[in-house]
Amino acid sequence: MKLAIILLACVVVGGVSGYMALEDLSIYDAIYLVVTTISTVGYGDITPKTIAGRIFTVFLIIFGVGIVFYTWTLAVSLVVEGRMKDIFGRREMKKRIGKLSQHVIICGAGKVGSNAILRLQQENEKFVVIDNNPVICERLEQERVPVIQGDATMDDVLLEAGLLQAKGVIAALSGDANNVYITLTARNIRPDIFIVARADRPEAEDKMRRAGATSVVSPAVMGGRHMVNALTKPLIMDLLENVFYNQEIHLDMAQITIHNGSSLIGKDLTNSGIKTVYGAIVIAIQRGTEMVVTPTAEEKIRCDDVLILMGEREALNKLNRLAGNEA
Repeated sequence: MKLAIILLACVVVGGVSGYMALEDLSIYDAIYLVVTTISTVGYGDITPKTIAGRIFTVFLIIFGVGIVFYTWTLAVSLVVEGRMKDIFGRREMKKRIGKLSQHVIICGAGKVGSNAILRLQQENEKFVVIDNNPVICERLEQERVPVIQGDATMDDVLLEAGLLQAKGVIAALSGDANNVYITLTARNIRPDIFIVARADRPEAEDKMRRAGATSVVSPAVMGGRHMVNALTKPLIMDLLENVFYNQEIHLDMAQITIHNGSSLIGKDLTNSGIKTVYGAIVIAIQRGTEMVVTPTAEEKIRCDDVLILMGEREALNKLNRLAGNEA
């Protein structure tokens, strides 16, 4: 399109200059004659009088009309194709979002939300983003990220994002009031859903929990703790950074729920094969409201236990299937 505009400008400038030199026309008459010529209107009130001017007009028609037609066709096609792409792209996006289940809804794609998106992509988790900024939404659409442009505090927007089928909501907007409102709305529609809310101010944490947030995260508080731990416990922080974020080593942590029918039920940790066969370590067991930290080798695995393990990702995936969960 840029090339077409440049060529068209060259034709107009060249035509005006040629008519002013060959026909001794004023700049206004020359512009008028060039426009009527290359647009094929040709009123005939101003015409070339000299042989040279007529020959010049022939070449101007041959090249000028072609360039005008090309530029006009290209402009129309860009508009039409862009509009059609936008329509069909949004339809396809809505279909993709409509098919999601057990996914995460991220409300807000700012600094915190963007990092949440990146992490979910690394974890191969299904998710959909809600944001009110058209620039952010357009960028996410180009990156093939499922996104809805709208106000995440509104019931219909959350429902469009699949709140009834989702497994969790991340309220990551910049204002505490907005995140409280999202939490209230989501909890009212889905009393059982897991909600993680962002709190910018320490005093907002209690409000988030009273609004129904399952977990509250303060980026400022977490950042401060992380910086202190990086200074006082650098080796531990390097290990956790590699496990959770950089993934330079093939270790990961997982929480695996033991379902009814799993072959692990009734076995102690020694005979379960978790360590000997799969090379994983059981760090803790969540049993109802009780957390069994550093369980002994004789600890028996029960139905509905949630094992917190560390090991290689492939081994953890196999254990997840052995526990009766989906792959």
